[in-house]
Amino acid sequence: MTMIELLDPKLGQDAARIADLKTDGAEIVDTYDEQLAELAEIREPSAAQPTPVTDAGEQFAYYPWRHTLARIVGEAAYQELRTNRNKNLLTAEEQERFAAARVGFAGLNVGNPGAVCVALEGGARKMKLADLDALSLTNLNRFRAGLPDLGVNKATLTAHQILEIDPYYEIELHDAGIQPQTVDAFLGEPKLDVLVEEMDALPLKIMVRESAKRLRVPVVMVTGNSEGVLLDVERYDTDPDLPILNGLLDESVRQQALAPETAKLSRREKAHLARAFVGKHHLEERLNESFEEFGRSLAGIPQLAESSFLRGAVLCFAVKAIILGRSLDSGRYAIAFDRHMQKVA
Repeated sequence: MTMIELLDPKLGQDAARIADLKTDGAEIVDTYDEQLAELAEIREPSAAQPTPVTDAGEQFAYYPWRHTLARIVGEAAYQELRTNRNKNLLTAEEQERFAAARVGFAGLNVGNPGAVCVALEGGARKMKLADLDALSLTNLNRFRAGLPDLGVNKATLTAHQILEIDPYYEIELHDAGIQPQTVDAFLGEPKLDVLVEEMDALPLKIMVRESAKRLRVPVVMVTGNSEGVLLDVERYDTDPDLPILNGLLDESVRQQALAPETAKLSRREKAHLARAFVGKHHLEERLNESFEEFGRSLAGIPQLAESSFLRGAVLCFAVKAIILGRSLDSGRYAIAFDRHMQKVA
C-alpha cells in the first residue's frame, strides 16, 4: 500500500510535483548535505578528510499526513546510513537477513512498540500490519503517540511511524483487522517468516495459530504482567505438531472461546476469558486483582508504559532470534524488572 510519495528530482513529472508541493506550503526537511558528509565518514572512519560521496542518489519523500517533504539519499545509501550504528552488534550478513524477512503484526496496541523496534533496527523491511481499532486518549499512558493522532487507526498510525523512520519500507496495511476468512491470506500470501500475534478477539487468536501450524509460520506473543511481560514462542516452523500455545491452553477455555455465544458475553466476562487464555496462575497478584475490579472500580485492564516499551524490546528480540536462527525454543518466558535487575556496583 502506498502511503507516501517517493519522488526523483531528475524525472520531469516528479520534479514538477516537488515544485508544486513547495508552492503549496509543504514543510521542507533538507539535511541532504549532512547525510552525504555522514556517509563519507562511515565509509572512511579513519580519514581526516573522507572522500566526498558521489553515488548516494537523491530522493524526496512526501508525507501527506504531515504535509512534509524530506530530501534524502537513495535507498541503498539510506540503509547504509540508517543501520551503520548497528555494527558490530549485527554483522552485515545478519543485517541483510533481518532486513529481508517478512513479518506480520496482528494487533497494534501491544504490537506497535514491537513493530517500531524492529523497524528501528532495520529488520523486516516488508511488513504486514493489521488492526481495526483507533487510538484513544486512554491509550496515551503507554502508546508512543500524541493528541494529533487520536482517532487514527492503530495499524495506520504504526505504518506512519515506521515510514517516518524509513520511507523505503514496504507495508501491507489491514486497517479492518484480520477476519476469519482472511487469516490464511494474511499468514500465507505471501508467507510470513514470523507472526506477532497481539489481537484481543479470542476466536481469532486460536484460528490464527491453527493456520500458522498448517503453514509452518512461527508465532510470538507478549502479555503485560504488571511491571514485566510474558513471552510465548510457538515454533511451528520447526515443530508443526506443537499444540497451540505450547499446550498451555485449557481445552475447556478453547471450546468456550470458539462458541458462538461467546460474542454475547459482557466486557468483564470476555476479560476473564482472556485471562483464562493466558492462565491466571501465570499472572502477578496486582494484575489478577485488577481483573477482579474490571467493570467495577476499573474501566479497563491496566497497562504501564514501561511494560509496553519492554514488550516492544522483547518482541524485537524474539523476532530477530527466529529470523537469524539463534536459539529460541518454543515455550513461555517471564521477564520482569524486579526479578532481573542485578546491582553490580
